[in-house]
Order: sequence, then C-alpha cells, then structure tokens
Amino acid sequence: MSTTLADPPPPIDNTWAVPEIAIPATIAAAVAVYFVVKAVRDSVRTSDDFLVAGRRIGPVQNAVALASAPLMYSTLFIITGHIALNGYDAAMLLTAFTTSMVLGVLLFASPVRNLGGYTLGDIFAMRAEERQARKAAAVVTLLIYGMFTIISLAAIAFIFNRWFGLDNVAGLGLSVLVVGLVTVFYAYTAGMAGVTRLLVFKAILTLTVVLVLTLLVLAEFNLNVFDILDKAEQNRKDVPAGYDLLGPGREFGEGQHRLVHLSKLFCVAVGVAAIPFLFLRNFATTSGRDARRSAGWASMIVVGVYLCMAIVGFASVAVLGSERIGVIKAHRDISLPKLVDELGGPVMIGVLAPIALLTIVGVYAALLINAVTCVTKDLNVVRGRKPDPAGELRDIRRNTLRIGIASVLVGVAMLPVRTHIFIPTSIDLAGTAVLPAVVYALFWRRFNTAGLKWIVYGGTALLMFLVVFSNGVSGPDDAILAGANFKFIDIEPGLITIPAGFLLGYFGSLSSKERDDKAFAEMQVRALTGGRAPAAARTGADGDDRPRTPSEAR
Repeated sequence: MSTTLADPPPPIDNTWAVPEIAIPATIAAAVAVYFVVKAVRDSVRTSDDFLVAGRRIGPVQNAVALASAPLMYSTLFIITGHIALNGYDAAMLLTAFTTSMVLGVLLFASPVRNLGGYTLGDIFAMRAEERQARKAAAVVTLLIYGMFTIISLAAIAFIFNRWFGLDNVAGLGLSVLVVGLVTVFYAYTAGMAGVTRLLVFKAILTLTVVLVLTLLVLAEFNLNVFDILDKAEQNRKDVPAGYDLLGPGREFGEGQHRLVHLSKLFCVAVGVAAIPFLFLRNFATTSGRDARRSAGWASMIVVGVYLCMAIVGFASVAVLGSERIGVIKAHRDISLPKLVDELGGPVMIGVLAPIALLTIVGVYAALLINAVTCVTKDLNVVRGRKPDPAGELRDIRRNTLRIGIASVLVGVAMLPVRTHIFIPTSIDLAGTAVLPAVVYALFWRRFNTAGLKWIVYGGTALLMFLVVFSNGVSGPDDAILAGANFKFIDIEPGLITIPAGFLLGYFGSLSSKERDDKAFAEMQVRALTGGRAPAAARTGADGDDRPRTPSEAR
C-alpha cells in the first residue's frame, strides 16, 4: 500500500547523544545569537535598513555571510557520511557546490549589486513590463522559498534525533516549532543586518569546529593525509560492483546510472548559483566592487571548508571502520557524530549540537528575509500599493511575522510527509527559471516580457511535469508514492529543463515584437558601472510609456 507519509528517522543505536550537555549549550548559543542580533537593532529605522541593511554591509562581513549560507547540514554533516561510504564520487559533489560559487562570482555579484534593487523583480522589471516582471519574480521566489523552508524545518527534526537523542514524534514537532519561531524572532528583530550578523556568528563557530575536527583527524594519523586515504581504502565498505573508495564508480556506477549522478552534479553546479536568497544578498553590500570581492573571498572560504570536510569524511571510515559508519542512505549523517565521539568525547558532541542547529537557523533566516522582501516590494507593485516609508516598514515587520509563523506551522504539519524531493526540485527550479532570465536580462538585447514569461511559467511547468514522473515521486522505496511506479526518467529533471529554459527565453522573445534597445543600454550601464544612463521613457509592446528603472517606477 503506497503512502506519502515519511518513515520516522530510521532506528539507530544512538550511543553518542548527550542531551545534558547539548541542551544547555543550545540555550547558551540561542542567547548569544539574540545579543548579536540585538546589537544592530537600533540601526533599523527605514525599510532599506530592514531589507538590505541600508546597503552598508562591507566586503569582509558579506564574504563571511555569503560563505556561511551554503554551509548547511547537508553539505557538512551528511556529506561526511556520504564520503565515508562512497568516497571519490561523493567528494565530487562538493566540487559541484564549489563550481556554483565561482559562477556566482562571475555572473551575479557585481552586476546585480550595481543595479541597486531589492528583489529578483527589480532585475526583471528593467527589461520587461513592470507588473508582469514582478508577478513572475514572485512566483519563482516564493516557490523556492516554500520548498527550501519545508525541507530545512524537516532537517531540524533529524538534528534533534541525532544530536539530542529525541525520538518522540510530538517532541520532535515541538522542537521544530520552537526553533522555527525563534528564527522568525531573530529576523524580525533586526532584518538583513541582524541576519547577516547571525550568518557571520554561525560561520565563525562552524569554521572553528571544522578546523578543530580536521586537526584532530590529522593528529590521529601523524598529519599524514596519505595515511588517512590508505586506511580509508582498507576499511571501505564493500559494494557488489567492487569499486574502490578512492576511485570513481561506487556512486556513479556505469552506463545510464552514471548519467543519473552526473546530472545531479550539473544541476547543483548551475542551479545553486541562481537560488535567489543566496545571490540577492549582494544588494546589501556597499558597492558592486565590494560585492565581487566578497563573493570571491567567500568562494575561497567554502573551498577550504569543503576540502576539510573531504578529509574528515575519509577519516571517518579510516577511524571507525566499515561497520560503524552509516552504511545506508538514511544513516549517512551518523558517521560524523560517531567520529566526533571517538576523537573528542561527549563534551565535543554536546558543543556540536547547537552548531548543527545553527546551520539550519542561518539558512531559514536568510530565506525569510528574501521572501519578505519579495512580498513587500514585488507584490505591492502588482497590487498597485504605494505605502509611505513609515507604513512600508510596518508592513515589512508584519509580513515577517505572518510569513514566518505561517511557514513554521506548515513546516511542522509537513514533518510526517516525504519531502526530500524539495531540495533538488528547488535547485532545478532556480536553474530553470532564474538563471536564464537573469542572463538574458543582463546580456541579451532582444530579451523582453514574452521571453521572461516563457522562461518562468513554461520552464516551471515543464519542470513540475518531469518531477511528477521522476524517481522522487514514484519507484524507489523512499519516493513520495513508494508503492507506485509511473516514472519514465531517472536523471535529474534539471538536466532537461535548464537548457530548455534558455531555449524558451530565446524563442519567447523572438515571438514578440516588443524590443527596447534603450532599456538594454540602461541595463548595461548600470550593471557594469553602477551609474545611470540619461533618463528616457521606454515604450512597451502595448505602447504605454513607463519609467526606465524599477526605483523610478516606485
């Protein structure tokens, strides 16, 4: 009998959790974060202060915050067990995340900041009809927000199970509710400035732990990385195909199976760079030059962290052996706590528990600010609302509470449902509907409203169709409808829909007579220099004159 209900966290012999240390450490971390956020509360006096920190975030602070965002539970804790089990192939996944950071430096950082907007809608509205552009931006931004939020809150339940030893369903739901509401409170207190401080605080703690853990495993092997790799190969978990841990094949396999996993690498490399809440924080920096510098520094930080996590992953199987690591997909996140328990003891386990939670809290806080900005700026234009500055700030704060509390309640309600497919789907959606639209808006003279609509609505529809018939919905045991099998594709849908998004934008733009070379020139000037070309009216396909820039439209 098929069911959409998720199985509870797979039973494990949790011998490492020390709630008597983890709980006080988590409370202390929550109080510390509150004072970190509160320190910038008085600087929030206008809507700009709340949404983009008054565009006062310097390059160093922004670099650390940017690096903090992709340091998630999946890329730190789960990836360790993934590498311990699948070796070289799992480490390749980290290269895909690194590639996405480089793409962000080259494409998004400086041009996006130079435009001087707030949302994805501001970028689209410079090349398309205002209301249509903002509708499209709101659709894709809020879809990604919803999926990322649900899966992030579900990860909190796993953290409480793994690091606090909590296995009661009601207790897990209550824990997610409390952590989610506390995160909403942080975002409400000081907006983007507070969230930036939160991300910096999270990054400092995370980098410290990663460094200490790396030094511990290196000390265990006399600072010899080659000894770690040799021991990892000796202790590897045997697989039916017989692949070595240090060579390709354990995860990628051969033939079509290899294409399936290569498609995942492609979608991560291309899609993660286009996730709105990651690249739109460049609007908060002091200048385009600082945005580019901070993105470059963030990439170097992330590369260093992922290199350390690869060492820790191989060390996990080297120290623990093949019988003590997580040997199935659902248990991959138990390898790291077991390694920490082995090398650092219960105190280090207890200290790591709040840091695991911070990896989720930081991401959800950034997501929430992005959603609030979209609702306040884009949807207000769509509805024809033009609140005064004081009224807009009140709207922003109300929206933070409304969206945040509603999202947390939905996330708690969705805990029993299999939602793991939301992460790859949201990444694919960013690559399908955001990346082509931003690239065309910045660099193609012929791009117009029709092209934007074809990308966003056509690309999203195609992606959702393929997702329904993918192995995330039916077929495998962990699919949403595990008892059914009506899939016809095994590859990541984004491998098809991301190129399709570019084609849709191209043919959609050519299908319309709308063309505005002056708007493209204005976009080029602003994206490349941060300045503005002389103001000029633009004429849309329907013949109406409207201001050239989104800020002028407001």
